[in-house]
Amino acid sequence: MSEFALALLVALTGWWFSTGVILWLVHRPQAQHRVIFSISTVLMLLAFWMMGGIVSQWSPRGVVMAFCLALSLWGWLEMGYLMGFITGAHKDECPVGASAGTRIKLGLGTCLWHELTLLAMVLTLAVMSWNQPNQVALWTFTVLWLMRWSSKLNLVLGVRNYNQSWLPSHLAYLDSYIPKRPFNLLFPVSLGFGMLVSYLLINGAMQASDLNVMIAFTLVGVLAALGTLEHIFLMVPMGDAALWIWAAPDVPGAQASAKPGPQP
Repeated sequence: MSEFALALLVALTGWWFSTGVILWLVHRPQAQHRVIFSISTVLMLLAFWMMGGIVSQWSPRGVVMAFCLALSLWGWLEMGYLMGFITGAHKDECPVGASAGTRIKLGLGTCLWHELTLLAMVLTLAVMSWNQPNQVALWTFTVLWLMRWSSKLNLVLGVRNYNQSWLPSHLAYLDSYIPKRPFNLLFPVSLGFGMLVSYLLINGAMQASDLNVMIAFTLVGVLAALGTLEHIFLMVPMGDAALWIWAAPDVPGAQASAKPGPQP
């Protein structure tokens, strides 16, 4: 049980701290972004290099390292988007009165290069993990990918608590793609799927006789549960932004659920 509690703490801390660091770096003066992203790119390449050795290590240390490296890779990807280096060709506001289909189509154009980069990173992790005992980095990145896509679709269909004040000024046009609505039909599907995946993983962790499996399922399962919770934040006001107020001290009115992860 102590190992389960430790894995739970690692997952919670990793989610909270990595989100805060990304938010803090993104809201540095834009003149600093090129230097920050250049340094983070070097760290991203180092993380991939380290991953080459970690995927063969099926041990508690290897499992936790794979999880942390996957979070660092995800952080680089999100910074690339939020800082404006890896976005898409379309940088115009959504036409007033556009249908959901049009918003999705045009919204994809605002982040196409980002999505293709994300896909390339998933495929790279899949190749690196092929026939290797430690699949945790691939599992972690895939859960983040699916949760992010679900959040994006919910945002485009309309949510209650999206707060554009945490969106960098150079991406302000994205706000036009996100209508304020009390509910959308995808939300219960996303919530139900997230809860099911979270339950299966965490229950699998609790039932596992192998320590490595228990730690791996706990880390990924808690991350899936937190992604599901972020969906709830989009619809139910819970003051979650207070968790990251230290990371965005210069952003006024940061009172709702806009965080780096679910932006379109």
